[in-house]
Amino acid sequence: MMDILYIAGAGRSGSTLLERILGQLEGCVAVGEFRHLWRDDPATTLCGCGRFIAECDFWRAALVPVLERFDQSGFRAMLEAQQSVDRIRYVPVMRNGVFANRNFRLRQAQYCDHLRHMYRAFLATSGDAIVVDSSKDISTLHLLAAMPDVRVRILHLVRDSRAVAYAWTKEKVRPNVVGQLTYMVRYSPRQSAADWMVRNLLTEAARGSTAGYMRVRYEDLIANPRRTVTDIAAFLQLTGADLSFIGASGIEFPKENHAIGGNPMRFAEGEVRLQLDSAWKEQIRPMDRRIVTALSWPLLQRYKYL
Repeated sequence: MMDILYIAGAGRSGSTLLERILGQLEGCVAVGEFRHLWRDDPATTLCGCGRFIAECDFWRAALVPVLERFDQSGFRAMLEAQQSVDRIRYVPVMRNGVFANRNFRLRQAQYCDHLRHMYRAFLATSGDAIVVDSSKDISTLHLLAAMPDVRVRILHLVRDSRAVAYAWTKEKVRPNVVGQLTYMVRYSPRQSAADWMVRNLLTEAARGSTAGYMRVRYEDLIANPRRTVTDIAAFLQLTGADLSFIGASGIEFPKENHAIGGNPMRFAEGEVRLQLDSAWKEQIRPMDRRIVTALSWPLLQRYKYL
């Protein structure tokens, strides 16, 4: 039985930080936003360890046995296979297979076999017992939950929707792509509020099909990382977890990092000081704040942000 901790929720909620922290726990291997691996050329895209994915032993061990070619064309083929079965539009079909035609089921079974092999390789290569995947997308979660040999638990990370909306408006360079200047996607406040609602509601709806569910607020993680990580370790049944890497002033990341995708902070070295980014309270436009609050207030109230 493979153990997977799947970090779900909306983007720009701090999942890269949380995943890096959990990757320091003995028994956990963090792979970042694994489902987004196929978007870029492995020869020009950096792994969290600082090497190109094509040159990283960790990723080569997991991917070479699965891909026909370990290059951009092979990644494109995998992206096409993923998009044919692993998208949010297919969630109703995943939940009720009676609506799936034979071709869809065959494509899904083949893609799931690829996923199964790669997750096994993550565990075998690292020697750990739990894969931490911060992909967040709900369709991948449903695919994993349907595998009989996988025990997937949801770590539902939430953050104030106003802070998320402000973060989506900021321009951020993708430092993992070398040789060209590319930027992370940006959303308008209306778009981000709608996305925040949909992703969090779908994450809550998926809890019944998994082996466990835990909700964590980003603000609580920043305020008291040791307590939050202690609670998560208990959720994962990691007794006596060594949290010495969490200091009074910040967090050290001594364990090698092979995360892909996500926030550029995955490349940060040395001690990372945790500080709640509250700039949005002063810098978000009043109209945008009112719009986002109006569109997301039911879950803002549920998550105790109002």
